[in-house]
Amino acid sequence: MARWSAFAPTADRRLVKALHEGDEEALATLYDVYAERLYDYCAALLGDLKAAEEVVHDTLIDASRRAPRLRERERLRAWLYAAARRRCLLRKRPAAMADDEAFARLDFFDREVLFLVHRHDLTGEDLAATLGITTLRAQRRLHRATQQSPEAEDIVGAVPVPEPPAALRHRVLHAGTDPELAGYRTEIAARGGALTAEGMPRQPDAPSRLARRWAFASGGSVAALATAVAVMMFIGPNVAVPDLQWPGGGKPRTGTPATRATPPRGGPVVTRPPAASRSQGQTGPETGPQLMPSPTPSRSHRPPKSPPKPPTGVLAVAPLSVHIQGRGTIGEIGLTAQGGRVDWTAADADPNIALSHVSGAIAAGEHATLQVILKRQAVTLPGQTVVTVTDGGGRSTAVTVSWDLSVF
Repeated sequence: MARWSAFAPTADRRLVKALHEGDEEALATLYDVYAERLYDYCAALLGDLKAAEEVVHDTLIDASRRAPRLRERERLRAWLYAAARRRCLLRKRPAAMADDEAFARLDFFDREVLFLVHRHDLTGEDLAATLGITTLRAQRRLHRATQQSPEAEDIVGAVPVPEPPAALRHRVLHAGTDPELAGYRTEIAARGGALTAEGMPRQPDAPSRLARRWAFASGGSVAALATAVAVMMFIGPNVAVPDLQWPGGGKPRTGTPATRATPPRGGPVVTRPPAASRSQGQTGPETGPQLMPSPTPSRSHRPPKSPPKPPTGVLAVAPLSVHIQGRGTIGEIGLTAQGGRVDWTAADADPNIALSHVSGAIAAGEHATLQVILKRQAVTLPGQTVVTVTDGGGRSTAVTVSWDLSVF
């Protein structure tokens, strides 16, 4: 069974503050406290120690940059587990997390919640934040999983604790503190996806607030329609009832004039009787002119539809490596919009580099050139950085930019 130190919210708050202030020792402390726990969790989710090592590396680098955005800084532990979980789920989902046949037959998410609770002591709001769901949903998931596997605590506790490679700590500290790897750190953070309003990593399997709101509104509309149909069936077919329409309009239902009549607006108009009445030679008021209400303009008309939005394309970036030779100062990166219009942004973190543009838009099938401008000094040492180009869909491409030694 894992024997990690007890969770200390106050210590996490201080650690996030140190990361925010750029304390050089903060990343080392972060690794020493959480690397083994995250490695154990990722190894269980992925079933691959090498992949788990990569996820832990990127999670800690990402945390050094974005964990200070947390509204509640004592939730650093949940932030780290959520960030690692997102990266694992975007890779693959394993068949099991323990060498137990009954446990392996559980749903993946049921196994995961049992693993987080009984092995990593994540409960309550921290458990919900890690999974990207509400606290109530997390409690229900845990309750269902516990009923299906009452011995889960003993099962997950018997899983051996994998030890992270010794070189991982050096890799994390080097990548997280070397000034020349600022662009690399930006790329890692970009791959971590968007954060929620609370500053937590978004989970790929958790519905967004917009989706939940749409589902709630749709469910209400369906319930209203079902109620109205039941009323129609109860009162009988010969009673006039109003039209049933979805929110936002729709075509009105056709009916008889008796059930659709409306008060006249424009005064009486003269109409001729039906042809059948004239053919029978009837006389009297029936065959003469009749007064009928003027037609009423239809009220239910659809507003004009807005033109469809043009498809969003994919940004192709080439080359992925740019070398500024000799005493040159400009390198070029080609951008192409494939399949539709593309909005893009570009960023770099090296003070020796400037970009001709930091954002733009490219029409479908068109090309653009992003210039990378090197600020030459009297003596410019050889160097390297990374320029990150991101399209409107959040897809990022890293371009390595290097340059030669020059003396002016």
